Amino acid sequence: MKKLLAMLMAAAMLVSFAACGGDKAPEETTAAPEATTVENVAGDVEETEAEVVTEVVTEIVTNADGETEIVTEIVTKEAEKSTKDDAKKTTKEDAKKTTKEDAKKTTEAEKVEDPSSWSKAEVLKYYQDATAKVVAQKPGYQKTRQATDNGYKAGAVLSAFKGEVFKFLGIGSENKFDEKVAKGTNTNDDQCGDYLRKSTLTEGDVSQAKAVKQGSNYVITINVKAGTSQTEGGKNTKTNAPIDKSGICAGNTDRGGYDHKTAAIVYDALDDIASGLTMYEKSNNGKVVATIDAATGEIQKLVISWDASAEISKVYGSEATLAASTTVTYSNFGW
Repeated sequence: MKKLLAMLMAAAMLVSFAACGGDKAPEETTAAPEATTVENVAGDVEETEAEVVTEVVTEIVTNADGETEIVTEIVTKEAEKSTKDDAKKTTKEDAKKTTKEDAKKTTEAEKVEDPSSWSKAEVLKYYQDATAKVVAQKPGYQKTRQATDNGYKAGAVLSAFKGEVFKFLGIGSENKFDEKVAKGTNTNDDQCGDYLRKSTLTEGDVSQAKAVKQGSNYVITINVKAGTSQTEGGKNTKTNAPIDKSGICAGNTDRGGYDHKTAAIVYDALDDIASGLTMYEKSNNGKVVATIDAATGEIQKLVISWDASAEISKVYGSEATLAASTTVTYSNFGW
C-alpha cells in the first residue's frame, strides 16, 4: 500500500514537473544585498558584507531497492566575509603603523638636519670620518701654514741664529708654507709638508666639541686641550700634545714640514751641535673648525690653530724664550 501511494505521488509530481517544463522543482533563492567594499591604506579592496544564499532543492531519486522517493532539501551557503569593523580596524592599525614608521624616519632626519644635539663623541666621530675620507679618496687641496711671532728673547748665540730658528719653526711671513696638493696624492714631499692626516682625537683630548648646520654644510668646532713636550739633553723626552691628533702633520723626529715643532723634533735637528739642548714647550688654545658637506661628509674647508711657547737652554750656554701662534688652513678641495 505504501509503495503504491509513493508511486501515485511520484506520478503526480512528474505531471507537475512536466507542466513546468522540467524534472526538478524550482529553486527558491534568497540573496543578501550586494557586498560593499572598502579600500585600505595599502590600496587593496576588501569585501565588507557577508553574502548569504538559501536554496530549496527537490529531487526524485530511486533507492537501492528500486523504489522511487521524493527528497526535498534546504541548502544555506555563507560566503567568506570581512566586516566593516574588521576593515576599519585594519585601516586604523595600518595607519598607526605607518605613522610610527614616519615618526621614526622624521626623528632620524631631524638628527641629521640638526647636529647641535650631537654628543661630544658623535662630533669627534663625524670629524674623524671626514678626515679619513680625505686620506682615502685624496681629493687634492690647498694647504697654507703660517706662524706669527709673539715674542722672542735670547742670549747671544740664539739671538744671532734667530733667523735660522724661525725658519726651522716656520715663524714669520717669510716662512709661510703655501702649496697646492695634487688630486690623487695627498702629499707632495717626503717631509709631510702638506699632508692631512686622519684625526685621532678622543673625548679626553678636547674640552668641547659641537656641530651646527650652516646652509648645506655642518660646521664642526672642537676645542683642544693644552699639551706639552720636553727634552733634557736627549733624556726624559716626552710629548703629550693633543693638537697633534687633530689631523695636522706632526711627529717626534726631524721633519721640516711638520706643522707642530715639539721639543723632540728640535733636539733631533740640533743634537749634533748642541747635545745638551734642553727644551720645555707648551701648546694651548688649540682649535679645529671644519666645514663639511652635510650630504656627502666631504670637507670643504678646515682650519686648525694653536698657540705655542717654549724655553730653550744649554745651546753653547745660551738661552731663549719664544712664543708663536700657528694656523694651518686646508681649502679648495677637489672632490
